[in-house]
Amino acid sequence: MKILILDGFTLFQNDLSWEIFSTLGQVTYLTRTSQAEIKHLDPDFDVIITNKCLLNKENLSHFTHLKLVLVAATGFNSVDLKTCTERAIQVSNVPAYGTFSVAQHALAMLLDYSNGVSLHEKSVRKGDWSSNADWCYTLGPIREWHQKKVGIIGMGNIGIAFANMCESLGMQVLYHHTRDLMLHNRTFVDLKTLAQESDVISLHCPLNPSTEYLINASFLDQMKSDAVLINTSRGGLIHTNDLRKALMEHKIAAALLDVLEVEPPVENHPLINLPNAIITPHIAWISQEARKRIIEVMFKTLSAYLNGVALNRVN
Repeated sequence: MKILILDGFTLFQNDLSWEIFSTLGQVTYLTRTSQAEIKHLDPDFDVIITNKCLLNKENLSHFTHLKLVLVAATGFNSVDLKTCTERAIQVSNVPAYGTFSVAQHALAMLLDYSNGVSLHEKSVRKGDWSSNADWCYTLGPIREWHQKKVGIIGMGNIGIAFANMCESLGMQVLYHHTRDLMLHNRTFVDLKTLAQESDVISLHCPLNPSTEYLINASFLDQMKSDAVLINTSRGGLIHTNDLRKALMEHKIAAALLDVLEVEPPVENHPLINLPNAIITPHIAWISQEARKRIIEVMFKTLSAYLNGVALNRVN
């Protein structure tokens, strides 16, 4: 069994080992693989592990012995499922590995925004407190979220985890989902109501044709001027230029983003360096605990495959 890891660095980094897979076969580990490099790889791999490295029809045609693709993530849009199905190649993902890590990051961004933790820490480090005339000072308004409304779009595992965290702050939960889930003390609403009533809106839905650019000028125009938008899901849920315009015109207070449409972003990206856009580099998923789960699930999936069982199959 020949196993190829196409883009291992973001998953394994310097603290986790890929060598567990060598107990199941001969492993070729690559930290990163460009599209141009794929055609120069050994075509005889039986298993490929990928995260963001694209396996489209052309790339897949290079691997003539391929039987299994393991996606080191929940989303599997980096793999051409149609081609894999036609060639009887099993594609398996890793569901629900980062539920609490992603929800925690969304909350961390919200609290850092409302309490200015990093802003004030840097100020103290510069010596501003030592030279201040008073025993305390603020560099901007501090907001309390108790009894405020959080609107969650997508009440799956991560949405529920984030709702629980927000409720611990005393927030009221509104949500929009594919259907009313009849959740206790949580109110199912349409998107218009959610936009109009929420003080915080957090996106936890998948990116698909029905959700692409869900957050656009029409939606943003309905939000409160002091509302905050959080996205730890997929960048394509938000129309970038519409959000830029809303932020520049202060139609909403801030956008807290861990994802963008294209990653890494281009230089001079329209949202980067806006004072009310706080952006982190797609790290909500990346806790060591979450990455360990990914590795464990992929190892179990590959072990099961070798025993004739298809786990976490998506095609």
